[in-house]
Amino acid sequence: EKKYIDLMITRDEVKVPTVESKMLNKEIGYIQITEFDEVTGEQFTKAVNQLKKQGMKKVVFDVRDNPGGSYATVCDILDEILPAGTLVYTKDKYGKEERQESDPESLNMPMVVLQNEDSASASEIFAGAIQDFKAGKIMGTQSFGKGIVQQIIPLGDGSAVKLTVEKYYTPSGKNIHGKGITPDIKVEQGEDEKKDLQLEKAIEELK
Repeated sequence: EKKYIDLMITRDEVKVPTVESKMLNKEIGYIQITEFDEVTGEQFTKAVNQLKKQGMKKVVFDVRDNPGGSYATVCDILDEILPAGTLVYTKDKYGKEERQESDPESLNMPMVVLQNEDSASASEIFAGAIQDFKAGKIMGTQSFGKGIVQQIIPLGDGSAVKLTVEKYYTPSGKNIHGKGITPDIKVEQGEDEKKDLQLEKAIEELK
Protein backbone atom coordinates (compact mmCIF):
# COMPACT_ATOMS: atom_id res chain seq x y z
CA GLU A 1 0.00 0.00 0.00
CA LYS A 2 1.19 3.53 -0.76
CA LYS A 3 -0.47 4.99 2.33
CA TYR A 4 -0.38 3.85 5.95
CA ILE A 5 -3.41 1.87 7.10
CA ASP A 6 -4.59 1.98 10.71
CA LEU A 7 -5.60 -1.44 12.03
CA MET A 8 -6.99 -2.59 15.36
CA ILE A 9 -5.17 -5.85 16.21
CA THR A 10 -6.58 -8.13 18.89
CA ARG A 11 -3.98 -10.18 20.70
CA ASP A 12 -4.87 -13.85 21.15
CA GLU A 13 -3.30 -17.00 22.52
CA VAL A 14 -1.99 -19.31 19.80
CA LYS A 15 -1.93 -22.99 20.70
CA VAL A 16 0.37 -24.74 18.24
CA PRO A 17 -0.70 -28.35 17.56
CA THR A 18 1.88 -30.71 19.09
CA VAL A 19 -0.16 -33.93 18.85
CA GLU A 20 -1.39 -35.65 15.69
CA SER A 21 -3.54 -38.76 15.85
CA LYS A 22 -5.37 -41.23 13.62
CA MET A 23 -6.48 -44.85 13.43
CA LEU A 24 -4.13 -47.08 11.42
CA ASN A 25 -6.67 -49.87 11.20
CA LYS A 26 -9.74 -51.02 13.14
CA GLU A 27 -7.86 -51.46 16.44
CA ILE A 28 -4.44 -49.74 16.25
CA GLY A 29 -4.26 -46.03 17.01
CA TYR A 30 -1.36 -43.71 16.16
CA ILE A 31 -0.35 -40.69 18.26
CA GLN A 32 2.56 -38.49 17.20
CA ILE A 33 3.97 -36.05 19.76
CA THR A 34 6.21 -33.44 18.11
CA GLU A 35 7.23 -31.74 21.36
CA PHE A 36 6.20 -31.61 25.03
CA ASP A 37 4.78 -28.10 25.33
CA GLU A 38 2.41 -26.68 27.96
CA VAL A 39 -0.56 -27.41 25.68
CA THR A 40 0.55 -30.95 24.81
CA GLY A 41 -1.06 -32.67 27.81
CA GLU A 42 -4.52 -31.41 26.94
CA GLN A 43 -4.05 -32.28 23.26
CA PHE A 44 -2.79 -35.75 24.18
CA THR A 45 -5.78 -36.55 26.42
CA LYS A 46 -8.18 -35.38 23.70
CA ALA A 47 -6.42 -37.57 21.10
CA VAL A 48 -6.54 -40.67 23.33
CA ASN A 49 -10.24 -40.20 24.09
CA GLN A 50 -11.12 -39.70 20.42
CA LEU A 51 -9.20 -42.81 19.34
CA LYS A 52 -10.79 -44.89 22.10
CA LYS A 53 -14.21 -43.90 20.75
CA GLN A 54 -13.05 -45.09 17.32
CA GLY A 55 -12.16 -48.51 18.73
CA MET A 56 -8.49 -48.19 19.65
CA LYS A 57 -7.26 -51.33 21.44
CA LYS A 58 -3.52 -50.90 20.74
CA VAL A 59 -1.40 -47.80 20.16
CA VAL A 60 1.77 -46.53 18.50
CA PHE A 61 3.37 -43.48 20.12
CA ASP A 62 5.70 -41.61 17.77
CA VAL A 63 8.33 -39.35 19.38
CA ARG A 64 10.78 -39.45 16.48
CA ASP A 65 12.50 -36.07 15.97
CA ASN A 66 10.89 -34.81 19.20
CA PRO A 67 13.51 -32.58 20.90
CA GLY A 68 11.82 -32.67 24.31
CA GLY A 69 10.22 -29.80 26.18
CA SER A 70 8.39 -29.49 29.47
CA TYR A 71 9.39 -31.91 32.25
CA ALA A 72 6.01 -31.41 33.97
CA THR A 73 4.10 -32.14 30.77
CA VAL A 74 5.82 -35.43 29.99
CA CYS A 75 5.26 -36.57 33.58
CA ASP A 76 1.54 -35.73 33.33
CA ILE A 77 1.25 -37.70 30.09
CA LEU A 78 3.11 -40.69 31.51
CA ASP A 79 0.78 -40.59 34.52
CA GLU A 80 -2.12 -41.17 32.09
CA ILE A 81 -0.36 -44.09 30.41
CA LEU A 82 1.38 -46.00 33.21
CA PRO A 83 0.22 -47.64 36.48
CA ALA A 84 1.40 -46.71 39.98
CA GLY A 85 5.14 -46.26 40.42
CA THR A 86 8.06 -43.89 39.92
CA LEU A 87 8.00 -42.36 36.43
CA VAL A 88 11.35 -40.57 36.62
CA TYR A 89 13.51 -38.98 39.27
CA THR A 90 16.12 -36.23 39.41
CA LYS A 91 19.23 -35.97 41.54
CA ASP A 92 21.31 -32.85 42.22
CA LYS A 93 25.02 -32.64 43.05
CA TYR A 94 24.26 -33.12 46.75
CA GLY A 95 22.47 -36.39 46.06
CA LYS A 96 19.02 -34.97 46.81
CA GLU A 97 16.36 -36.89 44.88
CA GLU A 98 12.96 -35.74 43.68
CA ARG A 99 10.61 -38.41 42.32
CA GLN A 100 7.61 -38.11 40.03
CA GLU A 101 4.98 -40.74 40.78
CA SER A 102 2.06 -42.18 38.82
CA ASP A 103 -1.36 -43.15 40.14
CA PRO A 104 -2.86 -46.65 39.57
CA GLU A 105 -4.97 -45.63 36.56
CA SER A 106 -3.33 -46.48 33.24
CA LEU A 107 -3.98 -46.83 29.52
CA ASN A 108 -3.56 -50.61 29.85
CA MET A 109 -3.20 -51.65 26.22
CA PRO A 110 -0.35 -52.97 24.03
CA MET A 111 1.88 -50.12 22.89
CA VAL A 112 4.97 -49.38 20.82
CA VAL A 113 7.08 -46.22 21.05
CA LEU A 114 8.92 -45.08 17.93
CA GLN A 115 12.12 -43.11 18.53
CA ASN A 116 15.23 -42.10 16.60
CA GLU A 117 18.55 -40.31 17.12
CA ASP A 118 16.76 -36.94 17.34
CA SER A 119 14.44 -38.02 20.16
CA ALA A 120 15.85 -36.16 23.15
CA SER A 121 15.29 -35.07 26.74
CA ALA A 122 11.57 -35.34 27.61
CA SER A 123 11.15 -37.82 24.73
CA GLU A 124 13.72 -40.04 26.42
CA ILE A 125 11.94 -39.70 29.77
CA PHE A 126 8.80 -40.85 27.93
CA ALA A 127 10.44 -43.85 26.24
CA GLY A 128 12.57 -44.76 29.27
CA ALA A 129 9.58 -44.93 31.63
CA ILE A 130 7.50 -47.07 29.28
CA GLN A 131 10.48 -49.37 28.75
CA ASP A 132 11.27 -49.74 32.47
CA PHE A 133 7.61 -50.39 33.33
CA LYS A 134 7.62 -53.04 30.57
CA ALA A 135 4.40 -51.44 29.36
CA GLY A 136 5.44 -51.44 25.71
CA LYS A 137 8.27 -51.97 23.23
CA ILE A 138 10.67 -49.20 22.21
CA MET A 139 11.41 -49.38 18.49
CA GLY A 140 13.72 -47.51 16.13
CA THR A 141 17.29 -46.36 16.73
CA GLN A 142 19.32 -45.15 19.73
CA SER A 143 17.95 -41.87 21.11
CA PHE A 144 19.95 -38.64 21.50
CA GLY A 145 21.13 -39.00 25.11
CA LYS A 146 20.22 -35.83 27.04
CA GLY A 147 19.77 -36.80 30.67
CA ILE A 148 20.31 -33.48 32.41
CA VAL A 149 18.03 -30.75 33.75
CA GLN A 150 19.01 -27.16 32.96
CA GLN A 151 17.90 -23.85 34.40
CA ILE A 152 18.09 -20.49 32.63
CA ILE A 153 19.25 -17.58 34.85
CA PRO A 154 18.57 -14.13 33.30
CA LEU A 155 21.27 -11.49 33.73
CA GLY A 156 20.89 -7.73 34.03
CA ASP A 157 22.19 -6.93 30.55
CA GLY A 158 19.57 -9.06 28.80
CA SER A 159 21.77 -12.13 28.38
CA ALA A 160 21.41 -15.32 30.41
CA VAL A 161 23.29 -18.31 31.75
CA LYS A 162 22.03 -21.85 31.16
CA LEU A 163 23.12 -23.90 34.15
CA THR A 164 22.95 -27.68 34.55
CA VAL A 165 21.38 -28.28 37.97
CA GLU A 166 20.35 -31.95 38.04
CA LYS A 167 20.56 -35.29 36.29
CA TYR A 168 17.45 -37.32 35.65
CA TYR A 169 17.11 -41.08 35.94
CA THR A 170 14.67 -43.61 34.48
CA PRO A 171 12.58 -45.65 36.97
CA SER A 172 15.20 -48.41 37.08
CA GLY A 173 17.95 -45.91 37.91
CA LYS A 174 19.58 -45.41 34.49
CA ASN A 175 21.05 -42.02 33.62
CA ILE A 176 21.10 -41.92 29.84
CA HIS A 177 23.13 -38.72 29.36
CA GLY A 178 25.54 -39.25 26.50
CA LYS A 179 24.15 -42.75 25.95
CA GLY A 180 20.49 -42.56 25.03
CA ILE A 181 17.67 -45.08 25.26
CA THR A 182 18.47 -48.40 23.59
CA PRO A 183 15.45 -49.66 21.61
CA ASP A 184 14.03 -53.10 22.37
CA ILE A 185 13.70 -53.63 18.62
CA LYS A 186 16.21 -51.85 16.39
CA VAL A 187 14.81 -50.69 13.05
CA GLU A 188 16.79 -48.40 10.75
CA GLN A 189 15.00 -45.90 8.52
CA GLY A 190 17.04 -44.97 5.44
CA GLU A 191 17.02 -41.30 4.42
CA ASP A 192 15.98 -42.16 0.86
CA GLU A 193 13.48 -44.81 1.93
CA LYS A 194 9.97 -43.74 0.87
CA LYS A 195 8.18 -46.26 3.07
CA ASP A 196 8.02 -45.71 6.83
CA LEU A 197 9.72 -48.98 7.75
CA GLN A 198 9.69 -48.22 11.47
CA LEU A 199 5.95 -47.59 11.54
CA GLU A 200 5.31 -50.71 9.44
CA LYS A 201 7.36 -52.76 11.90
CA ALA A 202 5.43 -51.25 14.84
CA ILE A 203 2.12 -52.27 13.28
CA GLU A 204 3.48 -55.76 12.65
CA GLU A 205 4.65 -56.01 16.28
CA LEU A 206 1.22 -54.99 17.62
CA LYS A 207 -0.58 -57.44 15.34
